[in-house]
Amino acid sequence: MKSFKIGIDEAGRWPWLGPVVASALAFNSKNLPPRKFIKELNDSKKLTEKKREQLFQQLIGMSLWEKPNIFFGVWVVDNFMIDEINIRQANREAMRRALIEILRKIDLPQPLLAKEGGRKIPPLTKGRSGGVEVLIDGNDNYTFEELKKQPKFIVWGDGKVPEIGAASIIAKVFRDDIMKSYAKLYPNLWVESHKWYGTKKHREYLKDSSCVTWIHRISYKPVKKILEK
Repeated sequence: MKSFKIGIDEAGRWPWLGPVVASALAFNSKNLPPRKFIKELNDSKKLTEKKREQLFQQLIGMSLWEKPNIFFGVWVVDNFMIDEINIRQANREAMRRALIEILRKIDLPQPLLAKEGGRKIPPLTKGRSGGVEVLIDGNDNYTFEELKKQPKFIVWGDGKVPEIGAASIIAKVFRDDIMKSYAKLYPNLWVESHKWYGTKKHREYLKDSSCVTWIHRISYKPVKKILEK
């Protein structure tokens, strides 16, 4: 593989409940997706749900071929871990683990740098495989011990870089599917009206501690305040 870019994005940073999900995605430089398809990729929030689902299915399909068009990694950090280490660090951990997952799928003929759980991880360095970039949506400026060359952060990158846009689609749909399952467990939560965010409807639902579910992020001030009462 001569060169490639890894785009990383997350979904679920701001809601009051559920996990945060990160995805890392790279196009296969030896077998790129069709240009027409790449042009369709965008910030997942700017796409309709139907279009998002369609692109998600296409991306997953492209990763399963014998000669895949894309490689991707995805990782989920649940609300319990978010409460334990805070959302910023949970977001970083989700991105880090998604990055490790994609590195295991990409064949890099380079010296190995680090180990994770006994498995060696190829570093993202300039070597026989050519230049490598890691681009992340936002401005958090996380560092990752698995990397020699640290990532570049791009504000609104999911609408500017196709790899980040594709990663945002996978993270968004993956998380939405998790939350749809939770919605079946909590029909009285009225997720249709607040989509898990801190809206007026969500505040109205949290009238007392009995309304706090096991998927709420109890470290978030509005939820914590209800429990303290």
